[in-house]
Amino acid sequence: MPQPRRKPKAFTGRGQASRPLVFTTKWNNMVEFVDHRGKPFRRFYQLETLASAVDKLVRERDRLIQPAIEKVLGPGAANSLIFTLSAEDEFRLIFTIKVTTATKRKTQLSLVVAKNPEEGSRRVAQEYKHLRLLHERLKEEMTEPLRAGILFLPDRYRREEHHRELEAYVTALPVGYEPLGIHRNLQYTAGTTPPHTFSKKETEGLKQKMCTLALKAFNPVTRNGLDTGQLDASTFQVNRTGKSLPKLKLFNCVHMQTRLTSTRVISFLLTDTWTCRGIECAVAPESPSMFFEAVVNAVGPETARQWLKQYCHQAKAGKVKGSSPDYTEALAELAG
Repeated sequence: MPQPRRKPKAFTGRGQASRPLVFTTKWNNMVEFVDHRGKPFRRFYQLETLASAVDKLVRERDRLIQPAIEKVLGPGAANSLIFTLSAEDEFRLIFTIKVTTATKRKTQLSLVVAKNPEEGSRRVAQEYKHLRLLHERLKEEMTEPLRAGILFLPDRYRREEHHRELEAYVTALPVGYEPLGIHRNLQYTAGTTPPHTFSKKETEGLKQKMCTLALKAFNPVTRNGLDTGQLDASTFQVNRTGKSLPKLKLFNCVHMQTRLTSTRVISFLLTDTWTCRGIECAVAPESPSMFFEAVVNAVGPETARQWLKQYCHQAKAGKVKGSSPDYTEALAELAG
């Protein structure tokens, strides 16, 4: 008597599971995001098209998301992925991915996708390259870049000339971190719904930490580092840790500055501003002593004094853009 044909096994990811695995994906918060003027960001494809392409990817020859999950959790199949659109700007979409495996292990990742194959893809690819470079210098102070690749979006009418290939990358997403923003009173905020406003003292402490991270990101040999003149609302995220000063991490870097010297880095930190939702705020703390401590925390006391003496000398001579004369004089006294 002929044997009945066996049903095909359910998707099990990489490797074989002991029993069939039900693989599910879900997409949340697929809403419009607006700029600081309330105008919706332009989109070049339907979010449903992107979701369908990603769902197809993770069920087939996935070289982007599943390998990133395995890098964090080790070998094993993810059986549940929940994508939530968390941020958007002119060039990219940012999703949070909540991952659950067959053995109930969990992690959280971030997926960044270009909004178009031209400028958007160029920026996203550049950003991932910068993250890889900076992670070697700031392993503890920034999120880990895990994987980059291409997402293929077919045209709904199957016109080959309208198919799109979008750059995308995945990073780790530490739990408890929220987007850093600026309140209209120039105090920093955390989160979006509704944002928590930090005190003046906490804001100055976060500015100090931001300067320390920027100085650690600077490499005197290759002469490149974080471009503090082009920070945006997704560059840093903050973790409110009870009564202690909030923790700060670098989450992305679209722009890097080249041909840097220690003097130019200090000059930029003391004169640059960053803008969030139309509100502009100085990068450096108001207190010279706090800025001095930021430099010491980044490079140590001896190098800090040397760098600040060089900066103050050139600032007083008008060779680099400086802060106020009083601020420069205070730094010179602290540097000895």
